[in-house]
Parts: sequence; C-alpha cells; structure tokens
Amino acid sequence: MGRGFTLLEQGLWFEPGLPKGYLQMLDDFEKIGRYDHSMSVLELGSLFAYNPETALGRAQDYLAGVYGVKFVWPSTNGTSILNIMALMSCTHPGDSVLLQRDSHVSVYSAIVHHNLEPVYLKPNYATDLGLPLGVTSQDLEAALNEHPDIKAVFLTYPNYYGVATDLEACARLLHQRGIRLIVDSAHGAHYRFHPDLPLSAEQTSTALITQSQHKTCSTLSQGSLALFNEESLIQPFYEWANLGGFVSTSFSFIILQALVLGVLQLEKQGRTLLQNALEAAYWAREQVNQIPGLKTFGLEAVRPGFSTLDPLRVTVDVSGLGLSGFEVCERLMREFNIYPELATFQNVLLMFTLVDDLRVVRRVVQALRRIAADTRGHFQQPRLELPPLPAMRLWPRAALHHRPRRILPLHQAIGQVSAETISAYPPGSAIIVGGEEVTAEVVEFLQAVKKLGGSLKGASDPQFGHIQVLES
Repeated sequence: MGRGFTLLEQGLWFEPGLPKGYLQMLDDFEKIGRYDHSMSVLELGSLFAYNPETALGRAQDYLAGVYGVKFVWPSTNGTSILNIMALMSCTHPGDSVLLQRDSHVSVYSAIVHHNLEPVYLKPNYATDLGLPLGVTSQDLEAALNEHPDIKAVFLTYPNYYGVATDLEACARLLHQRGIRLIVDSAHGAHYRFHPDLPLSAEQTSTALITQSQHKTCSTLSQGSLALFNEESLIQPFYEWANLGGFVSTSFSFIILQALVLGVLQLEKQGRTLLQNALEAAYWAREQVNQIPGLKTFGLEAVRPGFSTLDPLRVTVDVSGLGLSGFEVCERLMREFNIYPELATFQNVLLMFTLVDDLRVVRRVVQALRRIAADTRGHFQQPRLELPPLPAMRLWPRAALHHRPRRILPLHQAIGQVSAETISAYPPGSAIIVGGEEVTAEVVEFLQAVKKLGGSLKGASDPQFGHIQVLES
C-alpha cells in the first residue's frame, strides 16, 4: 500500500480539477529543482568513477556502512540496469548462467546483450496459495550437477508476495563451489532495519545484491542500490557503467539525494516506523481471516522454497467469494479508491510500507468486509499447471537477431521456433522465450490465462490468436 494510499486519501491525484495541495507541490518542486545538478558540476562526483573526496563518494561510503557491505553503487535508473550490469560483470560472453525462470525481465536483457546461455530453474508453485515460491538449495545442487559449466547464478529474494527461501543455504552452496551468486532483492531493501523481517540478502555470502529502495523506502522512483560483498566485481561493474550505455550521463542528483535521505530515515527511524507498519499488517492479517470467504496465510504455510515471509506483504485469498482477485481489485479501486499492489486469479496483494499504520489499514479491512458481505460470484478458480519448459533451439541473442520471420496461427506454430518472449500474468514468469520451441502445452496454457482474464506480456497479437516464429 504505502505512499499511494496516503496520496489517495488526501485526494492529490484523483479528485476532479486541481487537487488539494497542488500549489504547495509546485512550490516544493521549485525548491527541489535548485538541487538538480547535472554532470557540469563535476565537484559533486560522478556515477562513472568513484572519488571518496566528492559528495557522491562520501554518500557511497555512508550507504556501504549502513548496509554493511564493501561498496555501494547508486542508480537513478532503477534496479533494471543494476540487474543487467551485475550479471554482465560476473560473466563473459558465451558463459552458461543459471537463473529462475520467473526472474525480472531485465535479466533476459543481460542474456541477450552478453550472449549468455541461460539454464532455467522452473519456479516451484504452491497451488493451494496460488503463487510462486523460491528456489531451494536442493534445486540449485541438482541443476549444478546437471550443468557443471555454470559460471553464475541469478536468484530473486524475496518474491513479490514476500515469500523468501533459505537464501543463506543457497549462497553457502554456491560459495563452496566457487560460483558467484547475484540476488535481485528489489523488495528487500528494508530487511536489515527490523528484527522481525527476513534476513537481508547482503548479510549472506551473496556476491552482488540489487535493491529497489524506491519500492519499500521513502525515496524517489528509480532510486536503487547495488551492494557489493565482493570487491573484485567493482571494476567490471564500472566498466559497464561507462561503456554499456545503460547509465545516463545526465543522472539525477535529486534521486541520489533522495536515496541517501531515505536510507538515513531507515537508519534513524526505521525500526519505529517499521514496527508501526508491522502492527498494522498483523492486525490486517488477523481481521481478514475473520471475514467469511476471505483468508490469508503466514508462517504456518512454510514449506520447501518458502522458509520465511515478509509480514508486510498480506496476500488475501478471495476465492471463497466466488470472485477472482481481478474482480475484487477492480471493486476496491472503483468503489473505495483503494489500489492494491496487484491481483491474480486467486489473490489480492496488499503491501505495507513505512507510512502505513492502523488508521490506514482500517479503511482497507472495512472495504473488504463490505465486498464480502454483499457479493457472491460464480468464478471457478482455475487449476492451471505450468507447462514443461520448452526446448531451447537457439540462444536468446541469436533468436533476437534472426531473420526472416513469419506470423502463424497458433495451431500452425506448434513445433516452430518462437521469435517472441511471452510472460503470463499470473503466475508472472516467462512461459516461452525467444529461441524456444512452441509446444502444444505452452499454447494451451497461454490461451487459458488469456481467456480467464490474465495478461500476456510480450505477445505481438493482443488477442493471442497468432505468434511470430523464426523461418529456417
């Protein structure tokens, strides 16, 4: 939930005409703009070279100290570029890398840019909870035994639902084998600031961690950090920052300042603010479980791939109402001006952040009570099994550049090589990647997701009646 709920309550964005506070916002932005220096003020420092004598260099040292790591590189372009540069800094062209199939799309960009061979770990899926789980150390060990040439591993911790695997066991295994681990911890930037939250990724033996401070902390959008536990990766990372074209030469000092201030707030006030948010989340979870037709889960659902949970993520299972998560989410937005983080066939996800407290969450619980009291639908929850991973016929980079191509009806495309990378939401992972064979199971799964109201990211045909394939 977080800042979005606060803004909606204040009517800053969705009231007709000029919203309340608009003129004050303009005045604030004018003041902020005075600090929006560009590369012309070199004395402030640069993202392209570390200098401990500059303001930026001192900020990097401060951030590294707070997070307990050897080095920090701040991003004003979000975590996507951090994922790309992290994976490319740990590998050479032609290397084999092991990654979760439900990794962020930016990882596929690194695969293409660096001409890497991807080896996928199919995500574990909890059909009772209706959501994906994490990768276990046993999953990793089996994959490494089958693919002994793996040079780096890319994992996500936690996932969007706050589900976290035993990352330390995974990191320890890879450290013993001399394989670098990169962790996308976009949703875990706040973990080290409260003892009731999961172990933070940077406190493990993970080589390089990427975090989205803008997701869970009080900082501006696109403010993110790369945290280095391995010093030898700093130089190749800077080489990609300088030559890769991923970092704007007009990076934002406003975002950099907001990053430092957001982390400073966590350091000084994080435990108190997070405690308030945790109490609100605990109360919400208790109340939801008392509403007929609704339920949520906690640590009682622990299993392989689910070792612990970020309690600030409350996943509400609405299947008992005979409604889909999409339908409940739409009603929350339309009737109550409440915007959940996301919805699936089965669930609605509420995300609590530093500004949330019991006052805010009461609105949400009251709205859920009203929906549950006056609504009973006939939506049948689909029990979709993820299809087997398709065979890879071409590496993703080769598939991207392959010509000619043609567009075929789905039934004619089976057995051909896909030119498209299509992710299904839910579950939120790539079902087919460019260069993989189109199978009947993949087509049937994607058609079912589309028919039931899900979305297909990357499909060139909005109706998904056709798909683009490679000509031999």
